[in-house]
Amino acid sequence: MAEGNPDLNEISQVFEEIAENPVTGDVRIRFRDGRVVESSLGGGDPDSVLREVSYNFSSGIIRLESVRGDRFEVESEGGGLESTRPPVIYLDQCHWSTLSNSIFDRARVRNSEDLKAAERLIEWAEAGRVILPVSSAHALETSALYDERRQNLASTILRISRGWQMRSPVVVRTHEMGEALSKAYTASAALPELDVFSLAAGAMDTERRGTGISHLPAGLLKLTNRLTAFASIYDVLMNPERVPSRVPGWHERFNKLSMDPKFQALTPRQKTIEGRVSAINDVLIEGVAAAHSLKVPIEDRLAVELYERIDSMPSLRVYGDAIGHRLAIRAKWEPNDLIDMLYLGCAAAYADVVVAERAATNYLQRSWSAKHQACPVVAKLPDAIEKVSHLLG
Repeated sequence: MAEGNPDLNEISQVFEEIAENPVTGDVRIRFRDGRVVESSLGGGDPDSVLREVSYNFSSGIIRLESVRGDRFEVESEGGGLESTRPPVIYLDQCHWSTLSNSIFDRARVRNSEDLKAAERLIEWAEAGRVILPVSSAHALETSALYDERRQNLASTILRISRGWQMRSPVVVRTHEMGEALSKAYTASAALPELDVFSLAAGAMDTERRGTGISHLPAGLLKLTNRLTAFASIYDVLMNPERVPSRVPGWHERFNKLSMDPKFQALTPRQKTIEGRVSAINDVLIEGVAAAHSLKVPIEDRLAVELYERIDSMPSLRVYGDAIGHRLAIRAKWEPNDLIDMLYLGCAAAYADVVVAERAATNYLQRSWSAKHQACPVVAKLPDAIEKVSHLLG
């Protein structure tokens, strides 16, 4: 314990709940003996769209409330054990929009079966029977909207996800490469297991964030980071102002390659190989980092080693096979395809059910190569309900 600073266990014995108003900086502490103390820290943020962020020391639940009245809960991180985790359903943004409309504008959901399916998913998620995680792709696409539409969609995603996140595909594939290299070379440095779907603070970020408050004891520092991370992302997403997004040029090289006569002359098997090679080339920098962390000196042969082991890396395999399939059918590549390839591919490799838009469902299903597992991707919410019903029994 840091000198002069009680750790979380000691504080939990005295406090029941602590709450802050981010706009004003006012703080409220409820003690276990029933006393309530209110004070002001000053330095509030008048631009914040959150009017309360609270933490309950008994349940470990974080509660947030927006200025417009939206209420959210973030489950305790201790509740995310893999062995007891409910089925995970990953939704593409278009299906999150259907769930949002079922809450805020039911007339926009024209298909009655879609409406019923949306309501059933919401019911299951709020009862803790399924997990509908948010990802940084959802955050990026939501940030491109503005005004009430932005807030309604963000409110739905944050309310229904309950703090569950899918880790960044970059983090997942880097871990996959590390595991593959570790097993192949019996590296001395053991990799910790990675929970692809997590309640950890900042789990969906590609890079880890911290508050930099180093003088706090470990438990209190973790809680501070957790409160800061969730309050920040909820505040940003519930803000009605549009955040401009960049248009990547990543897709243009695939458009050129798919129209190349030499490429189209290849056999289907050769095109699949080219897709996997392209995937490995995309991630080599991360592969080098993974090899260095394990002290595996194979940089000269790294691409070959990773290619030979791609079947043991679920998300990277799906990514490579989807690239090969789209190249083979001369699909036109759009800027947003990178997000779909990365996030839907990662979700397909690890989630129980993925609900994508029709085109992505088609190429993920047709390029699916996992022999031991059926493709979990469907295009319609009612189809997802059918799959999940079987999982729930």
